[in-house]
Parts: sequence; C-alpha cells; structure tokens
Amino acid sequence: MQKTLVLIKPDGVQRGLVGEVLHRFEAVGLKILALKMVHPSHEDVDRHYALTEEWMRAVYDKAKAKYDASNQAFPYSDHIAYGTEIKRGLVDFLKSAPVVAMVLEGEQAVPLVRKIVGATEPASSAPGTIRGDLSHDTYALSNSQNRPLRNLINASGTEDEANQEIAIW
Repeated sequence: MQKTLVLIKPDGVQRGLVGEVLHRFEAVGLKILALKMVHPSHEDVDRHYALTEEWMRAVYDKAKAKYDASNQAFPYSDHIAYGTEIKRGLVDFLKSAPVVAMVLEGEQAVPLVRKIVGATEPASSAPGTIRGDLSHDTYALSNSQNRPLRNLINASGTEDEANQEIAIW
C-alpha cells in the first residue's frame, strides 16, 4: 500500500470544503491514516515547497504555455525568476490561515489522489475532479492579481515527494 500527503489549503478550509474533500477520498476507498488542522509555520511551508531547478522549470513551463496559448506575453524572463516569485507567494498563502493536512493510504495512492484532485490550474481541471468542480481560478487571473493560484488542495506528485512531505507535516 502506498501513502501520500494531501493539504487542504486555506481557500478550501475557509470555504468549508473539508468534508467534501474528505468524502471524495474515502468514497474511492482511500484510508485516512492521519488528519490534523494546523496553522503552518514559515519553516514547515518553506521546507514543503522545495525550490529545485526541476520544480521551477515545471511551474514556469506550465504557466508560460497557458500564456502562449492565449497569445499573451509572459511577464517573467526565466524559470528562476518565476519559480522564486511563485514560491514566495505559495509560502505566504499557505501560512496565512489554517490548513488541513492528511496522510492517505491505498493502492497507487499517489496517482489516484492526483487524478481525483485534477490539474493544478482549476480552469483546466476536468469535471468530476476536486479542482474542476469546486474552483475556477486561472494562471492568468492569479498572475494579474499578483497572488498564488487558489486551487484548494496540494497533493504529493511522487512517492518520494509524499515521503518527504509526510515527514514535514
């Protein structure tokens, strides 16, 4: 059995979506091994969002592709500038209010949770996913308002990432 970490971010907690999110995971047979509501410290959030070259390039490529597809100029010159700015915003947002942290267990838990959660950008998430059904934010809107994407939830991307994140939370 595989374990993964899920965080319901401040926007999900403030909108009262904790029960809905928990229900979706339990409905597919995932087991909740641990669950807590916490007001995160700067140190924990900073460790959670590891600023690696790979991560910075991935967030940059995703966001830039959205701008390119709509024929808009992307406001950042490279992945390091964008990644650094995104991390700053994510850290500030995640520690701004309580979050719900949970460890889920099940067969192929990491990819299953990612499937249930949906694409990072809610506007691109399929109907039936948490982000597709419960949020509608876009990269363009969040960038124009100089704030992080409000996508309700964070889910580990790999089993190694899950193990590192579980240790933090």
